[in-house]
Amino acid sequence: MPASPHDSDEFVSSGIVVRAPDGGVPASAARRRVREPAVDLSPLGRFAFGLLVAALYAFLLLPLLIVIFTSFSPDERNVYALSQASLRWYREFADSDNFTTAFKFSLWLAAIASVLATGIGFITAYGIVRFMRRRREIGQALAMLPMMVPHILISLSLLLVLTRFPVPELAALVIGHVLICLPFTIAGIVASLEGVDAELEAAAHTLGASRLRVLAEVTLPLVAPGVLSALIFSFIISFGDVDIALFLSGPGMTTLPIEIFSYIQWQSSPVVAAITTVQIVLIVLFGLVVERLVGLRAAMRI
Repeated sequence: MPASPHDSDEFVSSGIVVRAPDGGVPASAARRRVREPAVDLSPLGRFAFGLLVAALYAFLLLPLLIVIFTSFSPDERNVYALSQASLRWYREFADSDNFTTAFKFSLWLAAIASVLATGIGFITAYGIVRFMRRRREIGQALAMLPMMVPHILISLSLLLVLTRFPVPELAALVIGHVLICLPFTIAGIVASLEGVDAELEAAAHTLGASRLRVLAEVTLPLVAPGVLSALIFSFIISFGDVDIALFLSGPGMTTLPIEIFSYIQWQSSPVVAAITTVQIVLIVLFGLVVERLVGLRAAMRI
């Protein structure tokens, strides 16, 4: 009895090659031919396409390279000769109490905000995917609202709250950073949860596990790459924020971007390039650690 198209799809999804009912090519090959049209470029076309890709990479990376070279300038002139490279501005950064204090505070603030945003984002994303069902689009749209609202408006709103209610300035600063990080954490974790079969959780419930145990031992390990990617993005966003910190920072709570902003208002030197280079190196090291632990491709699947 010839297999129906529906049966062919089931056998192909199980890893068994089934030929089409008419005795032609396998159904999977037919689908690949339809979904992946071949693009036959001439040698000149391939060269032009490669040149375009190289130009795009140069456009993205050239500013970073200029900043890195500037950080090794021996004096306040932007000298890029490697033979005259100096670590003078890195030493000035390390010896500056203002910059180092702001750097440590930014690291602390970004860590707190990213952990809180990832925890709240996981709970919110789980509720959207598992409980809202038909209203999932509405839930996701509401979760994305902080991304659509300008950060300056969020800052002003929190500043007005500070004038009316006795909220500590540090708490308002943390809340502001959590708000701007939440959309990214929710989006990343929702994408990961959609790839987890709900039947696995149902099976764990059937075996007597509580919902909290299912979340901890079944769901969370399966979405760990998405949770880690959400944590990374929220940390980077919080660490580089300017708008929230500009309105809500108080004495002893100056973040590194605000310290740099205040510095370049009165003077300009390659010490700013040195600080930026340190941030670039930290981000690259963070990415290497993630690649070592779970794989960067898995962690970045937002």
